Amino acid sequence: MKYCMLLLWLFMASSVQAQVVPTSLAGIVLGADISTAHQFCNMDTEIPLAQERHLREMNLLPQFVPGIKSGAVAYANCSQIGRIVRIKLKFDNDSRSFFDELLQHYKKRFGPPLEWRGDPFQTVMSWKWSFDDKKGQRVNLELTHSKDEDYKTGNFVKMTLRSLWEEEAACLEKKLGPTDPDKARPTAPDKLDFMLLIPR
Repeated sequence: MKYCMLLLWLFMASSVQAQVVPTSLAGIVLGADISTAHQFCNMDTEIPLAQERHLREMNLLPQFVPGIKSGAVAYANCSQIGRIVRIKLKFDNDSRSFFDELLQHYKKRFGPPLEWRGDPFQTVMSWKWSFDDKKGQRVNLELTHSKDEDYKTGNFVKMTLRSLWEEEAACLEKKLGPTDPDKARPTAPDKLDFMLLIPR
């Protein structure tokens, strides 16, 4: 009987957990129009993203929310122009202890993360959650602590409406055609002058 009750409790807990699909962060809502976040944005920083041409991005105002040092918001640039696709934030507390505290809050809210995305030496520690709602939307959430001075240091959170990201990428590919595979391939070794690639 106790075993059955435990299974029932675990099922109920997992069902409640599965319903928690985050869509907002620091007052910004994924899927909403970018105009709803203009009060948080530095409008002069708007740029198309070179590696993600289906997105445009604006920097967020420093300290627009207590505890947030900086950030950026990316939005659709093809079929659903202006809809918010991704939110990236840097916390103003860079410490490992703050990351550990955040991680506990995230686990309490969303359950254990699904994927470790850090490195074995823990120079970068990164945990990822993924969520699907009944409408077929997918949200990815990633919490990161980095000590990599050649990249970025500090504590970060990134939340992406992945289903919209994929929809926009497919829209741009349909408009422009697939990327030329020859341009995507690295240069063959026999065509390289290594003297130009090695510091002298």
